[in-house]
Amino acid sequence: MGYDVLPMRLFPRKKTPKDLPWSADGALARRAYPDYATYVSHQKAKLATIKGMEAYEREYRVALRSRLPAVPGFRVLCLAARTGTEVRAFRDAGARAVGIDLNPGSRNPDVLAADFHRLPFRTAAFDAAFSNSLDHALDLPRLARETARVVRPGGLFIVEAVAGSEEGPGPGSYESLFWKRIDDLIVALGRFGWRPGSRKPFDFPWRGEQIAFERES
Repeated sequence: MGYDVLPMRLFPRKKTPKDLPWSADGALARRAYPDYATYVSHQKAKLATIKGMEAYEREYRVALRSRLPAVPGFRVLCLAARTGTEVRAFRDAGARAVGIDLNPGSRNPDVLAADFHRLPFRTAAFDAAFSNSLDHALDLPRLARETARVVRPGGLFIVEAVAGSEEGPGPGSYESLFWKRIDDLIVALGRFGWRPGSRKPFDFPWRGEQIAFERES
């Protein structure tokens, strides 16, 4: 006895945060999460999808260390540090570093569970902050102000930014914020007390630029 094959449109795939539309915000674009809890759940889920972490982390630790500015003795906060590779790269450079992430994994001595929109640190606690994950921010103004709060006047915010949608392949499945050009991100951060300084292009782990911002007094 034969069976009729029903068209797949009768059984639509359940939508996930990856399917959410993007909304334009000037030169930036944001994934349209329905609420904060959905954003957090989506971002926490990324860690479990990443394969071959050990080899990647060894290579990234060396690459990042080679392009960091001089930071000996600096107190450094690494934002969205995941399992802590960037924390260890800063320590290799002589800094005293700690990281935060929504999902640092289990038994992680280098990274605390925290949200970079709501930093659990006192004002001016750090000499510098670092992030290569601003494309995972929900609220860039809030993140920029919180970072400015915990970094001392004259301190640094070292940002590694992926090439924008007009410069590279565009956002993937877990990004929540994106820009047309890296220059657009620089302009946006400049509105919240961060003055751009040196810029260095790089090609690993993706093509982008490192920008060293200075905290305005």
